[in-house]
Amino acid sequence: MSDKDKLEMLLSHQAPCIKTLGGRAIKFQSEPPVLEMEFEAIPEFCHSGNQVVQGGFVTGMLDAPMAHLLIALLESKFNPVTLDINVSFLGPSHPGKLNCHARVLKLGKSIVYLASELYQKERLVATATSTVKLVPVTS
Repeated sequence: MSDKDKLEMLLSHQAPCIKTLGGRAIKFQSEPPVLEMEFEAIPEFCHSGNQVVQGGFVTGMLDAPMAHLLIALLESKFNPVTLDINVSFLGPSHPGKLNCHARVLKLGKSIVYLASELYQKERLVATATSTVKLVPVTS
Protein backbone atom coordinates (compact mmCIF):
# COMPACT_ATOMS: atom_id res chain seq x y z
CA MET A 1 0.00 0.00 0.00
CA SER A 2 1.47 3.38 -0.98
CA ASP A 3 1.69 6.35 1.38
CA LYS A 4 -1.03 8.08 -0.66
CA ASP A 5 -3.30 5.02 -0.27
CA LYS A 6 -2.67 4.99 3.48
CA LEU A 7 -3.61 8.67 3.75
CA GLU A 8 -6.81 8.01 1.79
CA MET A 9 -7.61 5.09 4.12
CA LEU A 10 -7.32 7.39 7.14
CA LEU A 11 -9.57 10.00 5.52
CA SER A 12 -12.23 7.45 4.59
CA HIS A 13 -12.46 5.91 8.08
CA GLN A 14 -12.66 8.89 10.44
CA ALA A 15 -13.86 8.21 13.97
CA PRO A 16 -16.57 10.52 15.35
CA CYS A 17 -14.11 11.97 17.90
CA ILE A 18 -11.87 13.17 15.05
CA LYS A 19 -14.84 14.79 13.35
CA THR A 20 -15.76 16.47 16.65
CA LEU A 21 -12.25 17.97 16.83
CA GLY A 22 -12.54 19.13 13.21
CA GLY A 23 -9.61 16.85 12.45
CA ARG A 24 -8.27 15.71 9.13
CA ALA A 25 -5.06 13.92 8.15
CA ILE A 26 -3.27 16.00 5.53
CA LYS A 27 0.13 14.27 5.16
CA PHE A 28 1.55 10.81 5.72
CA GLN A 29 4.96 9.40 4.91
CA SER A 30 6.28 6.03 5.96
CA GLU A 31 10.01 6.84 5.85
CA PRO A 32 10.75 8.43 8.18
CA PRO A 33 7.30 7.83 9.75
CA VAL A 34 5.51 11.20 9.97
CA LEU A 35 1.87 12.22 9.99
CA GLU A 36 0.37 15.70 9.90
CA MET A 37 -3.20 16.55 10.87
CA GLU A 38 -5.10 19.79 11.01
CA PHE A 39 -7.85 20.62 13.49
CA GLU A 40 -10.46 23.34 13.81
CA ALA A 41 -10.92 24.54 17.39
CA ILE A 42 -14.35 26.06 17.95
CA PRO A 43 -15.42 28.45 20.73
CA GLU A 44 -17.31 25.58 22.42
CA PHE A 45 -13.91 23.97 23.16
CA CYS A 46 -12.80 27.07 25.06
CA HIS A 47 -12.82 28.71 28.48
CA SER A 48 -11.85 32.29 29.43
CA GLY A 49 -14.60 33.94 27.44
CA ASN A 50 -14.42 31.31 24.69
CA GLN A 51 -10.87 32.40 23.86
CA VAL A 52 -8.56 29.63 25.21
CA VAL A 53 -8.89 26.00 24.11
CA GLN A 54 -9.34 23.69 27.13
CA GLY A 55 -6.36 21.39 27.73
CA GLY A 56 -8.28 18.17 27.19
CA PHE A 57 -9.08 19.17 23.62
CA VAL A 58 -5.44 20.15 23.05
CA THR A 59 -4.39 16.74 24.40
CA GLY A 60 -6.79 15.03 21.98
CA MET A 61 -5.30 17.02 19.11
CA LEU A 62 -1.83 15.80 20.13
CA ASP A 63 -2.86 12.18 20.74
CA ALA A 64 -4.93 11.52 17.61
CA PRO A 65 -2.10 12.11 15.10
CA MET A 66 0.20 9.74 16.99
CA ALA A 67 -2.45 7.00 16.85
CA HIS A 68 -3.24 7.71 13.20
CA LEU A 69 0.44 7.56 12.33
CA LEU A 70 0.61 4.01 13.68
CA ILE A 71 -2.68 2.97 12.05
CA ALA A 72 -1.39 4.06 8.64
CA LEU A 73 2.17 2.86 9.13
CA LEU A 74 1.03 -0.61 10.23
CA GLU A 75 -1.82 -0.76 7.69
CA SER A 76 -4.63 -1.09 10.27
CA LYS A 77 -3.28 -4.42 11.55
CA PHE A 78 -2.98 -3.10 15.11
CA ASN A 79 -5.03 -0.93 17.43
CA PRO A 80 -2.76 1.61 19.12
CA VAL A 81 -3.63 1.71 22.84
CA THR A 82 -2.15 4.68 24.67
CA LEU A 83 -0.43 3.60 27.88
CA ASP A 84 0.65 7.11 28.81
CA ILE A 85 0.76 10.58 27.35
CA ASN A 86 2.80 13.46 28.67
CA VAL A 87 1.71 16.91 27.53
CA SER A 88 3.49 20.25 27.82
CA PHE A 89 1.34 23.33 27.26
CA LEU A 90 3.69 26.02 25.94
CA GLY A 91 1.14 28.73 25.23
CA PRO A 92 -2.58 29.24 24.77
CA SER A 93 -4.46 27.81 21.79
CA HIS A 94 -7.36 29.85 20.44
CA PRO A 95 -10.37 29.13 18.23
CA GLY A 96 -9.26 28.46 14.69
CA LYS A 97 -6.97 26.14 12.79
CA LEU A 98 -4.27 24.12 14.56
CA ASN A 99 -1.74 21.85 12.92
CA CYS A 100 -0.11 18.80 14.50
CA HIS A 101 2.98 16.84 13.44
CA ALA A 102 3.48 13.32 14.84
CA ARG A 103 6.55 11.11 14.58
CA VAL A 104 7.81 7.75 15.80
CA LEU A 105 10.65 7.89 18.30
CA LYS A 106 11.08 4.10 18.62
CA LEU A 107 9.06 1.28 17.10
CA GLY A 108 9.27 -2.02 18.96
CA LYS A 109 7.40 -5.28 18.44
CA SER A 110 4.57 -4.38 20.80
CA ILE A 111 5.48 -0.99 22.32
CA VAL A 112 5.97 2.28 20.43
CA TYR A 113 7.27 5.64 21.63
CA LEU A 114 5.92 8.69 19.81
CA ALA A 115 6.04 12.47 19.88
CA SER A 116 3.82 15.23 18.52
CA GLU A 117 3.87 19.00 18.28
CA LEU A 118 0.83 21.28 17.95
CA TYR A 119 1.11 24.62 16.17
CA GLN A 120 -1.21 27.57 15.66
CA LYS A 121 -0.22 30.17 13.10
CA GLU A 122 3.28 28.62 13.00
CA ARG A 123 3.66 29.08 16.81
CA LEU A 124 4.34 25.96 18.89
CA VAL A 125 1.58 25.80 21.52
CA ALA A 126 1.92 22.25 22.94
CA THR A 127 3.98 19.07 22.71
CA ALA A 128 3.42 15.48 23.77
CA THR A 129 5.20 12.18 24.08
CA SER A 130 3.37 8.91 24.34
CA THR A 131 3.91 5.22 24.98
CA VAL A 132 1.57 3.01 22.96
CA LYS A 133 0.87 -0.72 23.10
CA LEU A 134 0.14 -2.39 19.76
CA VAL A 135 -2.88 -4.70 20.06
CA PRO A 136 -3.44 -6.95 17.02
CA VAL A 137 -6.77 -6.40 15.27
CA THR A 138 -8.87 -9.56 15.39
CA SER A 139 -11.49 -10.23 12.76
